[in-house]
Amino acid sequence: MSDSLREQLLSGWSGRAVAYPADRTVLQLFQECAAARPDRVAVVYGHDSLTYGELDQRSNTLAHELHERGVRRGEFLPLALESGLELPLAMIASMKIAAPFVPIDPAGPVERTTLMIETMGARVLVDAPGSSTGPESVTRISLDATRTPGTPAAPAVPPATLDDPIYGFYTSGSTGEPKCAVNIHRGLLNRFSYMTRALSSRSDEVVLQNSRPQFDSSLWQLLWPLTTGSMVVMPTRSGILDLPSTIDTIERYGVTMTDFVPSIFNTLVELLHAEPELVGRLRSLRRLLIGGEEMTAATVHAFRAMLPTVDTINTYGPTEASIGSVFHHVTEADGEVIPLGRPIDNTYLLILDSGLTLVRPGEIGELYIGGDCLGLGYLNDPERTKAAFVDNPFPEIPGNRLYRTGDLGFHSANGLVHFAGRRDNQVKIAGVRIELLDVEAAFLRLDDVTDAKVVASSDLDNRMLIAFVTTRATGTDASVLMAQVRDMLPATMLPRRIVILDQMPLTPNGKADRRALVALADSLTSQTVMAVPTDAADVVRAHWLELLPVAQLDPDDDFFESGGDSLTAQRLAIALEQRFNRPVSARDIFELPTLRAQIALLTEDERPRTMSATSDDVRRATVLPPDIPTVVAAEPAPLADVFLTGATGFVGAQLLYDLLDQTSATAYCLVRASDERSAHDRIVDNLLHYRLWRPELSGRIRAVPGDLGRPGLGLGLGVFDELAATIDTILHCGAMINLRRDYRAHAATNVSGTLDIIRLATVNRTKSVHFISTLGVIDSGPSELGDPLEGAATGNPPTDGYGQSKWAAERLLDEAAARGLPVTVHRVGEVMPHSWHGVPSRRGLADLIVKACVNLRAWFRSPIVMDYTQVECISSAVIAAAVTGRVGYFHPVQYGLVSLDDLLAGFVEEYQLVELPYEQFRQRLVRAAEQPDQGDLARLLALLPAPDNDTDVAVKDGLSSLFSDAAAGRTGRRAAQLVRSEGLTWQPVGPDVFNRYVAYYRSAAGLAALKS
Repeated sequence: MSDSLREQLLSGWSGRAVAYPADRTVLQLFQECAAARPDRVAVVYGHDSLTYGELDQRSNTLAHELHERGVRRGEFLPLALESGLELPLAMIASMKIAAPFVPIDPAGPVERTTLMIETMGARVLVDAPGSSTGPESVTRISLDATRTPGTPAAPAVPPATLDDPIYGFYTSGSTGEPKCAVNIHRGLLNRFSYMTRALSSRSDEVVLQNSRPQFDSSLWQLLWPLTTGSMVVMPTRSGILDLPSTIDTIERYGVTMTDFVPSIFNTLVELLHAEPELVGRLRSLRRLLIGGEEMTAATVHAFRAMLPTVDTINTYGPTEASIGSVFHHVTEADGEVIPLGRPIDNTYLLILDSGLTLVRPGEIGELYIGGDCLGLGYLNDPERTKAAFVDNPFPEIPGNRLYRTGDLGFHSANGLVHFAGRRDNQVKIAGVRIELLDVEAAFLRLDDVTDAKVVASSDLDNRMLIAFVTTRATGTDASVLMAQVRDMLPATMLPRRIVILDQMPLTPNGKADRRALVALADSLTSQTVMAVPTDAADVVRAHWLELLPVAQLDPDDDFFESGGDSLTAQRLAIALEQRFNRPVSARDIFELPTLRAQIALLTEDERPRTMSATSDDVRRATVLPPDIPTVVAAEPAPLADVFLTGATGFVGAQLLYDLLDQTSATAYCLVRASDERSAHDRIVDNLLHYRLWRPELSGRIRAVPGDLGRPGLGLGLGVFDELAATIDTILHCGAMINLRRDYRAHAATNVSGTLDIIRLATVNRTKSVHFISTLGVIDSGPSELGDPLEGAATGNPPTDGYGQSKWAAERLLDEAAARGLPVTVHRVGEVMPHSWHGVPSRRGLADLIVKACVNLRAWFRSPIVMDYTQVECISSAVIAAAVTGRVGYFHPVQYGLVSLDDLLAGFVEEYQLVELPYEQFRQRLVRAAEQPDQGDLARLLALLPAPDNDTDVAVKDGLSSLFSDAAAGRTGRRAAQLVRSEGLTWQPVGPDVFNRYVAYYRSAAGLAALKS
């Protein structure tokens, strides 16, 4: 290489030094703005906002509390906060005591989050009211920005220097453990100074925080505007990617600048193309930064054609080097490939070979970064720091270290840097850097998995992770593996699909052939779609095949169970709206997730509000097939061999315990699992959870791997026949319960599964069947047996999918009873915690509300009333009916109704819950449940009615209807007679029972349940 070329690479193209105010920090720039314009709005979130003066003084208050709780200069402070005013307030407060902050996901996997906090050595954590992230040993400060008072001055702590750490962000690690990249004040100051100098020094910018706070791109969106006197807009999120809402926010606040990752930006452009009238609503934008992954040139040029005045900027830079270190302003001249660009001021980028030697223009090498942007490395991880931060061999480049990015690239003839791939197993999807070995390590921790390889598909517009695994036993259920790995990985690192292989493809030298796996992944995500589908069903099917990693589709397939996510749901909604010329939103896709439902949505004359099955649909499933014979019931006999479904549920666990405790019977428990050992472990784990496990009962438990939702209960023919010859009684408690899903989603498990139970009961010898149903199948009129309601359901089926499926199952059992089968139906209402230990159902609706109130540290008054029957009361009645051979209908329900307000009273006192109007409570719930897979809070949010601006009648009706099974006027006379005749004692419902429920959440198990 000639001296002139070397000089050009090192002194021209590599970067340049530019003076910037190195006598102050980002914090001091903010404080100058706060002093100059204290009454100017700094941050907006929903209906709330903080001025510069309020943000400054309230952060002083938090800084004092942090310091008083023992946070010292240089100690790392985890911020377990989602979007909200609390986030920038906490960041500024931490800077005021020179404690570097580390944003973490409050909804992330517990084990992973705990490891992050322990790696920091943190003693104090800032979270939102009602949150409970991290280990119990950490002191929590629950921050509510709207209630925090102001303090004139910050603690007297020596200020941070430019070389002190300011923040850290966790990234994926190849060992299976995340690593915390630490950056310093100098790097962030240089980045912000460059943006002010090169992009905008105006004080009227309005910046939309469009990145989640666990990703470093959120930092410039949150903090840079506060160094220039501008305004930050933090959007409220529903948990669903909602680009129309993003456009609304941009227009409402006059947003001038924001950031998108390319995958979401591409979907935005699709939406603008489909609905050109939306383009004008983005007219306030001046600049749009795009970064996090490779940019699609055609999409960027299409956007620039729609909005030619918007400066579109490609940004590149690793978390280890102060957010972004390379910028490029896109122009017409860029053509089909958008370059990464040139390094920003005081940042240097070199392209080197494996020997750390400069490569020539056009030659591919690895990208190395140096200069003021460089961070310190990985927190408490010198080995990985040493591997990534190498000695700088070039005296022309400031600093003694370079960061090796792992990215490959080259210089074009004009000195611009272009991206050319990766040298390792790291990928970026939706802007998130993912170490594939990290994901693989999670799978390899599962007992059933022998090998795991994870690859990313090649399609940049619809890139996704696909996991390929081999397992110890045949028949392993991929959905079970997904549920297990979901507890170990954040949502951003979960594969969209798991493919179980007989063996891994290998290269000639015996290593896993990743190229072959990528090709297989691409074949799953790039199915052949008919050229011009015309039939509506074919059109919808074609779009599914284009977006999802599947080769075949059935009408009742679920979009999300087939590999869809928020982003693909948004893309599907755009495509269907454009094709059918009628409104389709991402929320429609979430609420109507099956292929059949979406086709119906687009072909019915009137837009349906729900996709519940019609009465005729349900009735057609209630005809008992002719292969079910007429049988002769045997005389009642002591229970000996009992088949139980639902043993891993709430009621099923109590039934199993009482059956084994009160009789000498052996229990054969149907459990969804790959083998007997896994099935048995699930049973024991569930009994332990509900405080029902006694080791001496284990010898009478027989685990039966199977699935209610599969033909023949998922059993082999030999196993089915063997069970039919062995058992004498069936306790059918298992069911699918999802209050947001329609009849068809429930039918396989709840209706077809019950039909197979009837077959099992009539094969070989006749067995009695005890069926656990719901009060929701009946109306308030008298039954055809004359006894008020404790008889067969009449009239039309319910309107909800779960109720419809139980109604259909009851009708099948009615017909079976008419053919001689001994059938007993136990209809239950709200099944509540045990009277003595207070452990609630994991999925109970009332407990969803209780946990939400405790987690949010708030409650709301409501008209909700419910029946309240403790789980052991129901179980004792069922077992008594089975032992004594009772048949017919029973309603094991406690008399009287309980108001939700009365139930919450103990929790209000225990946790000092703040009473909020319903609208404010729901807004707080939305903030806490922003992620699609947030779990309990997200499920509750989907069920609670949205506030109505015009009247509260709809809200009250919606709340009251949540517990439509409330047993007002529904007698449990036959059940009460059974209880009396068998000498059973039911604990009365009242303060003692409620207090034990409250006490459970004081226990370690209860606290863990709140965290999860």
